Parts: sequence; C-alpha cells; structure tokens
Amino acid sequence: MVLRNHPRGRLAFNRDAIVRAALRAYVEARVERLGSGLWYPVCDYSTWTGDVHRGALRTDSGCGDRDVVAWTEAGVVGLAYEKGFGPIANLGLTPDTVTGGPEDVRPAVPGLPPELEPAFQLAAGMHDTTSDLYTGKLPNKKMYTERLAGVGFWLHGDRVAGTLFDDPKCPGAERLVPWGMLQNGRLPFWVIGELAPLAAERARTTEAPIHAIIDAVVDRRLQGPTEFTPDELATLLAKPPEPKQLLGVQRLLQQVGITWPGSPELPPEPPLPDPLLNPFTGTPMPRPKR
Repeated sequence: MVLRNHPRGRLAFNRDAIVRAALRAYVEARVERLGSGLWYPVCDYSTWTGDVHRGALRTDSGCGDRDVVAWTEAGVVGLAYEKGFGPIANLGLTPDTVTGGPEDVRPAVPGLPPELEPAFQLAAGMHDTTSDLYTGKLPNKKMYTERLAGVGFWLHGDRVAGTLFDDPKCPGAERLVPWGMLQNGRLPFWVIGELAPLAAERARTTEAPIHAIIDAVVDRRLQGPTEFTPDELATLLAKPPEPKQLLGVQRLLQQVGITWPGSPELPPEPPLPDPLLNPFTGTPMPRPKR
C-alpha cells in the first residue's frame, strides 16, 4: 500500500484492492439490473475489459465525465476526463500536436515506468476521442482529433505519481480520488453524491444480504472463475427481470468469469454492424465495440 497526501485527504493505493473494487463495482451494477432490490450501485454506467490479472474498468457519469483504471501484474494506471477538459484544455497540447492516440494523454502520467506501458495503453484506449475543426492561428483550417483524458495517476510497487498529485485540483481529479479512498474493498458511497447517505443506510440494512452475496462472489472470482449458488440466485432473482434483460446481464457477468450454476451455453450474440464511413476522410470509422 502506498500513502499520499491530497487535498481530499490521505489516499491509500493498493493494486489488489483497486482490482477488487473495480470488479465489485462492475458486478454490483449488473446485480442491480437483476431486479434484486439493490437501488444505488456506485457505478451505474461501467464497462469491463480483460480479466483480474490484466484488465480495465471504465465508469461514466452519464453526463460526459468518465474514468478508467487499468491494471497488469506490474501495477495500475488511472486516467480521467471531465467534460470540456481534455489534452488541449488540461495538458498543454494544441490542435496541431494532438493525434487522437494514446500519446495525447501521456502527459497526464509523467514519469510512467516502462513496466506500466501495457496498462497505460489499455487505459488510454478505453477513453473516447473527439474531432473538431480548428479555425485559430494555424495557417490553414484543419480537422483535429484528441483522445479525451486530462488527469491521471500510476501505481508501481511502492511508488505512485501523476497529475492527480502534481495538479490535485485539476478538472477530472475528483473521479480518480475514490480509488485511493476504498472502503472495505469497495468504492466509497460518496461517489454517487447526495444519495450517498441513503445508499449507505440501505447497504447496512435492507440490502445487506445482497451486498454480502456480491462480496462473496467477488472474492471467489478473484481466486478463479465461479458461479452463483442456487441460494444466492434465489435472493438476487426475487423479482426476475424480463428474459432478454436477464440474458444480457448473464452475458456481461460471463465476461468477468461469473455465471449461473448449470446454465446452458449462451446463444451467439448478433454480429456488430458494419463500420460507418468518416464523413471527412471517406475511410471506415473504427468498428463499434460492445
């Protein structure tokens, strides 16, 4: 564990704790969609890639802000974006120097150890890009594309650094602070704002059995692929959702190595649509991801 002072308080960073909290947040959001009675997951909008050894979690506010934590055996890289504050606004880049690739956001993690390069590429790759027409002082009008992240941190061994500490009040920092303030292996309730007191009270009372199941399943998954027990499912599916939604949740949980006991093989997912053409270049845009 690495401790650092921050305007928000004393932050404690631990690679394994971050991975557990990321997995728990993802599972919690899926459990909420099962009709389990869970009301306030800490991350309503989240996307997972990889596994508990090498992977990443992206969480979105639903209003344009987002953060990604990515991990490998070597450590963790976190990158966040607050709407309107990407590399040009936050990191000193210009429309002439951004490329839309990971290098746009590298200034957010100065001093990044080479061992964390795979985690950095993974974290940067999960952030969106945006394109616009620059009409400023450059000789010619031109389209530019920037990768949208404006603040970051890295954790390697007993070292932690990044613009989260160099510029602790910069836009987007608030989305990374919770990863250094984990509570019992989970993100703190205060990340959901004014609903935090109600969420904490429900977790302590009404929803305590659901949270106990989530904790048990997450801990089992950290040891290897697992499945819900019949008793756990009986609690979580007290009011089962529509079959289509249930199937969707099952698919998403299978991505992280959690499934149903004795569940049949899932039917194949429908193919992704063909990529659209970029209206400015006429070339195919990146194929959409699930």
